[in-house]
Amino acid sequence: MHAGRSSQDMLTTVGIMEQREHLMAMAKELDNVQRSLIKLAEENKDTIIPNYTNGVAAQPNSLAHHLIAYANAYNRDMQRVREYYARLNRSPMGSMVLNGTGWPLDRDRMADYLGFDSIAYNTYDAGQIFPQEAPIETGGITNAIAIHTTSFIEEIMQQYAQPRPWILLKEGGGNTYVSSAMPQKRNPGILNSCRTDASTLLGMSVEAAFRSHNIPAGMADGRLSGRMDIVPQATKVLSEFDRILNNLVIHPDRSLEELNLDWTCS
Repeated sequence: MHAGRSSQDMLTTVGIMEQREHLMAMAKELDNVQRSLIKLAEENKDTIIPNYTNGVAAQPNSLAHHLIAYANAYNRDMQRVREYYARLNRSPMGSMVLNGTGWPLDRDRMADYLGFDSIAYNTYDAGQIFPQEAPIETGGITNAIAIHTTSFIEEIMQQYAQPRPWILLKEGGGNTYVSSAMPQKRNPGILNSCRTDASTLLGMSVEAAFRSHNIPAGMADGRLSGRMDIVPQATKVLSEFDRILNNLVIHPDRSLEELNLDWTCS
């Protein structure tokens, strides 16, 4: 018997609990990516590479400095996750359909049983407004992750277009694959698949915004659903990117060649 409860507050609660689990999984991958970037930076303190502005080699830089910049970016993503988690982890259970119930429910005790930090006190917000807002905030977090990831990938892809790249993927193991027409050619498969998944992630966040746009509060169109959340897609992107970071082959001598060539030409 659902005394003092309805399908709306129960389903909203389930959606939030599912998204909590998704966020924890994504946070773990974010942590892995930061650790991999820092490890790679420690191994390349003395590796000098070209940095680019307007697509043209501009200044020499330490690869470690370059990598730590991305570690900082992903750390900001982690901060956004923590901030969102604090807003998310409030129990809507007992908010009923719209305006609560006259049944003497102990909402605080239920929140504690379900692992929430507190309750969502305004019942209309809990069931009608926040579930429509949450996917938009999630999209903002995952958009930043996707942009940081594709930016790094594109920098590696630029090297694949060079006669003597200074950074490549280890061959085999699903990282690269051989061209069917040109057997000497190695295509960076995991770079392409990770970039594609990041683009899909961006598309999913835009879809979430449009689903919530221009509808009154409480409509099902944009409602939070843990089963269809974009966070698992972000987790997939981060997992692929961490694999990329752990399968890079760096040639410091070739990066110096590129620097010397550019300085000679200038």
